[in-house]
Amino acid sequence: MYAPKGKRNEKGQTFLSLLLSLIIFGILANAIFTLTTISFRLVSFTRARITARHLAQEKLEIVRNLPFDDVGTIGGIPSGPLPQSENVLRNGLNYTVTTSIVYIDDPFDGSSPDDLLPIDYKRVRIDVAWPGVAASNKAPVVLVSDIAPKGIESAANGGILSILVFDANAVPVPQADVEIVATATNPAIDLALKTNNNGRITLPGSPTCVACYFISVTKPGFSIDRTYSITEIANPNKPHVSSIDGQISEVSFAIDRLSTLEISSLSDRDNNFAPLPNITFNLRGTKTIGTDSDDFPVYKFDSEFTTDFGGKIIIEDVEWDTFDITLPGVSYDIAGTNPITPFSLLPDTAVDLAFALSPNSTHSLLTAFTDSATQAPIASVSATLRLLPTYDQTISSGISADPDFGQAFFEDLTSSTYSLTATASGYIDFSGNLNVSGNAKEKIILTAQ
Repeated sequence: MYAPKGKRNEKGQTFLSLLLSLIIFGILANAIFTLTTISFRLVSFTRARITARHLAQEKLEIVRNLPFDDVGTIGGIPSGPLPQSENVLRNGLNYTVTTSIVYIDDPFDGSSPDDLLPIDYKRVRIDVAWPGVAASNKAPVVLVSDIAPKGIESAANGGILSILVFDANAVPVPQADVEIVATATNPAIDLALKTNNNGRITLPGSPTCVACYFISVTKPGFSIDRTYSITEIANPNKPHVSSIDGQISEVSFAIDRLSTLEISSLSDRDNNFAPLPNITFNLRGTKTIGTDSDDFPVYKFDSEFTTDFGGKIIIEDVEWDTFDITLPGVSYDIAGTNPITPFSLLPDTAVDLAFALSPNSTHSLLTAFTDSATQAPIASVSATLRLLPTYDQTISSGISADPDFGQAFFEDLTSSTYSLTATASGYIDFSGNLNVSGNAKEKIILTAQ
């Protein structure tokens, strides 16, 4: 038996109405829940921020009630009884209160070095942050106040540390994180500060010492630059900084955004540049941090890596520099690299580098052909290497898609002086003599016609 057609329509309409009601209810319930959650977080954040402001005001009042000479932090410049960081439990939240105090050289009476007393007043900064559901994150409570002496500024023992931070283009880096540690001073110094908008930190009244201030500079996503002691490097380019009474000690640091390298190890042209797995290579930059006891350079970046089973490796967080690749073993010779090595790695970039390997020869020659104006590799150069009457070979330099782009590799040579001729469409022919001994590399610059 079937219900009459009118009854079936009524049941269908009832079901659709119920379904529509449930959808509307779900939307409203979700909106109410979202609104309630946002309201709860807003109320919680407001309450936490009010408490944080009270804590900052309390700390600032404590500072204002100290004698001017005592306004300072433990391990700071100027030194004093106040902790640089402390945790305070209030209303169920654990607040972090950070206190920073520095001398200020007001330009009203001249600036250092013209101003012989660059300690006009002290600037106090109180930061209060908190965790939780309504955490402060990047919006802590910050109070800043200047504390001046009752009379004119008086002489303070110590020198002036002047720190400048800039990037690869010599542009000042603001809000860089600067760590300053000196255990030999009295009192000891242990400071964490940020550079101003001009990339600078100036610290008058720094306790005097000789080569004792360790300074390290970085920033999230940036490279690190720092000073070195003679126990780390015999002759550091940037030794720990000295502070001399009444004098300025200036030191500069260069940091910039980090980059990524993806490196592939491949077989040579005769083997169609097939992936070559598990190849160990050395990657070294040209930046040095000093020399060792034998006066050999100590490179800032000098490490060994091994490609994976697919002949690849990704190297992250690499500082900008000019890099070269070498092989620590004698199983292979480098038969080409793309880009041509040494290559430049710029800040905040990702570079794919491929290198081709050929079975080791006692003597070989890798020639690279570049344009005199653009320094770009030149493809399809006809290179002929001769040592008559025993050797005469012509090789065409690789095209842009190959790991030997703009290069020609000659293997199984003898130690001798060879003649090389090179011709390319649109370029003046090259002819010259090259000395080959071991695994030789030569860059040939061609001039456009």
